[in-house]
Amino acid sequence: MATGSLTQMFEEIAAGLKAGDEEIYGWLRDQLKECGGSEISIELAMGVIAKLLPEDAQSGMIIASQQARRWAH
Repeated sequence: MATGSLTQMFEEIAAGLKAGDEEIYGWLRDQLKECGGSEISIELAMGVIAKLLPEDAQSGMIIASQQARRWAH
């Protein structure tokens, strides 16, 4: 993948997370799981991501996280 394409992909992921896009959040979670992340490491990573987001986007990520946990079990 070209550097420009990779940069664009990261920018789109970041924009989706900042906007509170549950689909992007779920996709990122799935990618971490496919890479072999344990449930605990995935929850920690997603928690860190949520804390790095602007305050208004954090509430959307918290809700998405709760929904994702419900579906995971």
